[in-house]
Amino acid sequence: MCSGSWPNFDAWLQTAWGAGAEFWSSWGCGAGVIGLRFGSNPLYYLDDFLSIYPKFFGTPTVVAGCSVVTGTSNVGVPGGTAGMAVGQFFTSAAFPTGSVIVSVASASIVVNTSALITGSGVMLQVYENQPVPPVVVQMYLNLAVSSLQVDQWGAEQWSVAIGWFIAHYCTLYAETDVADMEAGIITVIHGEIPAGAIPGTVYTLSTTPPAGVLQSLTKNGLFLMPSTDYMLVNNQITLTVATVLNDALYTTWPVPQESFSSSLPVGAQIAAQAVASGILTSKSVGDVSASYAVLAALEQWGAWNLTKYGQLLATMANDVGSGPLLVW
Repeated sequence: MCSGSWPNFDAWLQTAWGAGAEFWSSWGCGAGVIGLRFGSNPLYYLDDFLSIYPKFFGTPTVVAGCSVVTGTSNVGVPGGTAGMAVGQFFTSAAFPTGSVIVSVASASIVVNTSALITGSGVMLQVYENQPVPPVVVQMYLNLAVSSLQVDQWGAEQWSVAIGWFIAHYCTLYAETDVADMEAGIITVIHGEIPAGAIPGTVYTLSTTPPAGVLQSLTKNGLFLMPSTDYMLVNNQITLTVATVLNDALYTTWPVPQESFSSSLPVGAQIAAQAVASGILTSKSVGDVSASYAVLAALEQWGAWNLTKYGQLLATMANDVGSGPLLVW
């Protein structure tokens, strides 16, 4: 019933969340039902997500010998900035968490944070080839922090749930790479008979081998040793001992070659590891068919069932519940 005297809701809230400013509202006597979600979330950075799920970041490129000055955001890169780009995430003991590149010049970069030290031997670990672009990971990170309230989840569960939330959306993003063609460099072995007269000591190759090194040079099937049995200068071979009639020379060297394949790229491999399949309910051998069912308790969670991370998050959310409710 409605009365002219309201209980001290602030005092009640302080028993649940501790002392501090709290806010409540009513929709009129007997009509107010609200979920209590107050306060702000702790800071959460790309570095935090990296520590749990490094596979979404790939292998970093180590950039050594950088120069920085305390309190500034300019970084001198003496070896050049090839491969670096705006938006790339990096980690370094010389910079705070959440550092990304905001501009790139020929021998320097500008970042979004300020250096913690002054030095000329600073090392950066730059994530130049993330399977999921850092701006996308950051976008889902922001969404996660705005969607999950630490007051409702509790500190320990919140930090786990944030990781699952981001991983779920990154997995769905990576799944779009499944049909992409992958381009890569493979090594093939080139072989030929050196041009020249037998008997003789000087022979010529059709081209200069990469790095000026042969994989092999054989005479009558026996391997000759570089420097000891022959010298190679550009595309010319000079033997230490001349060939004799009926000798046979053959040489090989590796050649890099671009190759295109339909194998899954890294992003799609990530998706394949985490895309949920549900519970196997039936299977047949003829024409190979299988049926899967979504976990019954998660039927109402829609797209969260599409990945294992989403299923984990939804399961924990069921345990957490809607949080306390205030009814008057």
